[in-house]
Amino acid sequence: MNISESLKIAVKCIKANWMRSLLTMLGIIIGITSVIMIIGAGTGVRDYIVGLIEDMGSNAVLISVDATSATDNDFITLNDVENIKSKVKGVDRCSPMLMGFGRATIDKTATEATAMIIGVNSDVQFAMPETCTYGRFFTDEEYQANAPVAIMGISSAQAAFGYEDVTNEYVTVSSSGKSMKIRICGVANIDAMANTVGGSSNMASMLSAGTDQVIIALFMPCTTLTQITGADAQLGSVFVIAEEGYDYDAVGNAAVNYLKSAHGNYSNKMYTAQNMATYVEIVNIIMSVLTIFIAGVGAISLIVGGIGVMNIMLVSVTERTREIGIRKSLGAKTKIITLQFLTESIILCLIGGIIGVSIGIAGAFAACSVIDIKPNITWWLIALALLFSSGVGLFFGIYPARKAAQMSPIDALRSE
Repeated sequence: MNISESLKIAVKCIKANWMRSLLTMLGIIIGITSVIMIIGAGTGVRDYIVGLIEDMGSNAVLISVDATSATDNDFITLNDVENIKSKVKGVDRCSPMLMGFGRATIDKTATEATAMIIGVNSDVQFAMPETCTYGRFFTDEEYQANAPVAIMGISSAQAAFGYEDVTNEYVTVSSSGKSMKIRICGVANIDAMANTVGGSSNMASMLSAGTDQVIIALFMPCTTLTQITGADAQLGSVFVIAEEGYDYDAVGNAAVNYLKSAHGNYSNKMYTAQNMATYVEIVNIIMSVLTIFIAGVGAISLIVGGIGVMNIMLVSVTERTREIGIRKSLGAKTKIITLQFLTESIILCLIGGIIGVSIGIAGAFAACSVIDIKPNITWWLIALALLFSSGVGLFFGIYPARKAAQMSPIDALRSE
């Protein structure tokens, strides 16, 4: 008997007892489904969180001021930004992060919106994971000249204009009784960074207060923003980018020490440095450990399912004792009988694995759709799940197969 004949006999036996086979596969199906769902959805959540951090600037250090206890003298100034860049060893670039809100009118469509404005300089583009998708970033010369230009977020452009490439379009921004016509010189993926700096709670409160449903994110020269708002540039945070070869944590601490010295405030909590790359590593570690742990718990059902397969295969051996005796008396070798029952066990688990993978993929997409996140299900994960289910069938099918193969033909023929 060759392998193809063993496959045909195994499929025939499974079909003959399809309800029993389905119940036997249930443990395998549940185990594979839970593992695929947990790993796929968990990896998708991890990628989403890491993406948000990278959009904030994973290659930068964020220096923040404790606004709850800071006085006017403690806030970072634009002079501090220039001094950090020129005087602190290891600093390559430094950008202010000045938050502002205003009313915006989309000149082309006359659409009213709420503008979440972040005042920066041209160095901030080097903290972003990618440059402008359309157009360009504003230059140092435009920053120094208080030029009325801005970078708009991709999602903001889509919400305000209905399309992404809005370079050279105009938006009129108003705040504190002043207004300025701003030209969009570039479109970039800055919405996540703006939300993080501005605070999603602020956006939620604006919407609940009955403001415009359209909220746009703009990066403009900090000097231009101060002209619109009429307020002094009191910065709550700055982005610091280290020179190549320098440790980001050390550079961040050096910048904090400069601010303490410049403002005469040596409080350990007034200025803090947060290495954004560290957050990526922490998220990766936490999500990986949680995913592996929960998937391991789910994999226990695979073992339970394997025990069920062994139990049913032992029952099958008992039911087919006379068949085994007839086949052995006709010259079937021990390895042929072993192969037949092993094949049946493996196919049983493999079918359960295929069903489990299908349900697991559908479940991962359904679970992630609730929080609008795309699951990350790779081919190697599917292949590993199917290979593992086949391995369960092989492992738990060995004992019943050997028991069937080692039967005495005479004793088997005598059985009722």
